[in-house]
Formats: sequence, structure tokens, C-alpha cells
Amino acid sequence: MKRLYTLLSVVGYCLMATAASAQDHFTFAARDLPQSILSNPAMRPSRGFVSMPIFGSLSLSFDNSFSYNNIIKKNGEGVRYLDTYGLLKATQGNNLTLLRMNLDLVNTGFFIGEQDYMGISLRTRVHVGTSLPDGLFGMILDNPIDEYKTFDISTIPNILGWAELGLSYTRDIDENWRVGGRVKYLNGVVSLQSTGMDITARKEYNRYVISGDYTLRGGNVNFANSSNMFGDALKNLSSNPGFAFDLGGTYRSDDERLNVAASVTDLGAIFWNANNSSIIQTHSNGKEYEFYGVDGLNGLINGTTSLGHVLDSAYTDISRTLNADTTRGKFTQMLPTTFQLAADYALGPYQRHHVSAGMVGMIPYHGKFHYALSAGYAYRTLTGTWQFMANYTYKSNNPVNLGLGVIMTAGKFQFYLATDNIIPAFSLASARGANISLGINFFTTRSEGRSSRRVSRYYY
Repeated sequence: MKRLYTLLSVVGYCLMATAASAQDHFTFAARDLPQSILSNPAMRPSRGFVSMPIFGSLSLSFDNSFSYNNIIKKNGEGVRYLDTYGLLKATQGNNLTLLRMNLDLVNTGFFIGEQDYMGISLRTRVHVGTSLPDGLFGMILDNPIDEYKTFDISTIPNILGWAELGLSYTRDIDENWRVGGRVKYLNGVVSLQSTGMDITARKEYNRYVISGDYTLRGGNVNFANSSNMFGDALKNLSSNPGFAFDLGGTYRSDDERLNVAASVTDLGAIFWNANNSSIIQTHSNGKEYEFYGVDGLNGLINGTTSLGHVLDSAYTDISRTLNADTTRGKFTQMLPTTFQLAADYALGPYQRHHVSAGMVGMIPYHGKFHYALSAGYAYRTLTGTWQFMANYTYKSNNPVNLGLGVIMTAGKFQFYLATDNIIPAFSLASARGANISLGINFFTTRSEGRSSRRVSRYYY
């Protein structure tokens, strides 16, 4: 096992650590939901609360540029096959695979004054965002003998796992405006990140000419030690500090019908230590690698060598030609910052019916902006026990997402369940993404002497 196996192992480890993840738009349209404060620190509930540890505040989501049914078809005999044209069409210009997980170990909030609210959160988070090397699919699947072309097989991975301890503060400016902020101490767990792996393969008569440069950085990953790439990762967990901020604000009209919320979250970075972090960087100076095919095929046939050895041999030759160096070193990695904006308008004399619109934008990897636009409807019962929500979301890599959500509040107990895309429940093979958010909260007694209007006032 050498460098190629090491890189694949790191990617596989990080993907397995992520159960699946996208943004939850229902936190903007819900009333008195403690999970909303994690998306916007100004959106605090009307009472103090504590969420059930681990399973009480959980978000898992996955987004991709194509579904299983886009690329896997059945012939007349019912045999499944890879639709190469479908794969090329699905990946052309759509280059995002995104997975996210947020697991809250502690999530609580309480009043510290009539206009002041504080929250404490301890979370574990995973972010996997990467572009797809669609030129690689073209080189393998759409490669006629009599046609010469250059294939772009570049990719930009951004894989990050971390823990964060957050302290938020929310302030009521007046009856219309509310602002909030959160400061977070971060601790990096693992990272695989690049600002660009720019590689091209030029097809000629009897060979491919591979050229380009790349830089790949591993946080708590030692690329130089392929037999023990994680090395002393567990010992160095406390040596990867970071800091981040969340900022948010809300506005409520005098007639209490129009409500607007805006926020920016995860504005910060992690500083990876030099003891067990490493960097692979090429210095090709324009050199090109001539690839005539994979050596050792006879060994694969007769069983004297393995596929891993054959691929690793090719990777080693390419690395030598492009002059790749592996060094230990510290580096700074920015978090995937998220921008959020939402508006809600209440209809009817009792304001039971609400229509909303929202936008979520994110930087999943270097040079990419991923956005989602949503429009929704919510119905709230007169007693406040039930909230039923539905929305439609357009994402920059997936145009059709139909979501459903429900909140049940009975006394001091609250249950929340929502998904931004209900399609996987009926046809997982047709879905480009899946999302689920869960909240189990317990409200605490609010402070005495506080006016009921101010206590019940919420951002919507």
C-alpha cells in the first residue's frame, strides 16, 4: 500500500463518517423551535430549553448532481446496465457532491434578562463537498478511436470533521428588531482539502499525455506514512484549534405579519498542527507524463499481482514525473461558510396561515457557490400544539425538492421532524438528495416578571 491507497482510504474514512446532509429550510418558518437558533442566533425561542442529548438535535443530508435512475437502466430482459450517455449528460456542468452531518451533544438556552438570552451548544459536525471529475467519465466512456481531444479530470475535494463549543447571545433591540451572535471554539478531527487538483489528459494516437499540478492537504493525516497515515491523530486532537462566528438578525413589522431573518454562520477557520498533518504538492514545471496503458495486466490475469499494486505503480510514475513532494506542515482551513435569508408573512385574521420564502447559500469547496431557493406554507393550530409545514426547494444542482415538516408542542415537551425532500421515501433511486432533521426539546420555566408579549414575541 502506497500513496494512492492512502488517499483512497482517507476519502473512504471521511465518507463513512458521514451518514448523509443539506440545509434545513424549515427552521426559518417554524415558531418557537430551539433548533432555529443554530441557524440564526437571533432566532431564539420564547422560553428556556434543553434538547435531548445526541438524538434530540440531529441533521443528516446528502446532495448529488444525479440520481441512481439517471445512470442505471434496464434492457428488454430486465438486466441493469450503466447508461454511459446518461452519466455523461448528468455530470456535464453539474459538479457537486455534498454530504453534511450535525450532531448536538448539548443544546440549551435560557434568559439572563428581560431582553437578553444566552445559548450553549456542543456539536460534532462533518462536511464533505467535492467537485466531480466529469472529464474522467468522458475519457473512460466517451472515447472514440478516431477522435482526439483533451479531457479535464480536475477535482476540488473539501472534507472536514470537527467539534465545536458555541456560546450565543441574543438581544431584543425593540419590538421590531432582534440581533444575535455566537462565538465558537473549534477542534479539528480530520481533513482532506485542496484549492485545486488541476489535471488534464490529452488523447493522442497511441497514448495519453497527462499534465498539470495539484496540492492536497491532510489535517491529522500523515500522507508520508502510508502504513499508519493517521499516526498520532488521537493524541493530537486537542492540537487543532479553531475559532468561528455566527451573526444574525430579525425584523418584525408593527402589525406582526411580516417577519424577515438573515444570518451568516461558520465564519472562521481551523488551524491544523504540524505534528500529524501533511501536504502533497507537485512542481511539474510544465512536464508531461506519457501514459501508454497499465502495466502488469498479465500479472492480474494469472494472479501474481493485485489491482491495487498495478494502479499504485501508475500513480507513482505520474507523481515522479510531476515532481510531487510530501511534507509535514501546518495549515489553515476555512469552514464552509453559509449565508441565509428568509421572509414570512401571516394570512387571515388569526394568523394561522403563513407563506414564506428563503435562500441558503454555501461555499462547499474552493471556488464554488451552492445555493437553494425555497417557498413554503405553514399552518399553526390556535392552541399552538401543532405546526404543519410544506415547501418546494430549488437547488443549484437539483431543481425538484418537496419537503414536509411537523412540530408538536405539548406543555414543556416538543417534537420536531422534517425533511427537505420527501421523494426518497417513495423512490430512493430517483432522488438526487435526501435530508432529515430531528429535534426533541424540553422547555424550562421562564423568568418571573417578564411581560407576556415580550416573552412570546418571536421572529416570525
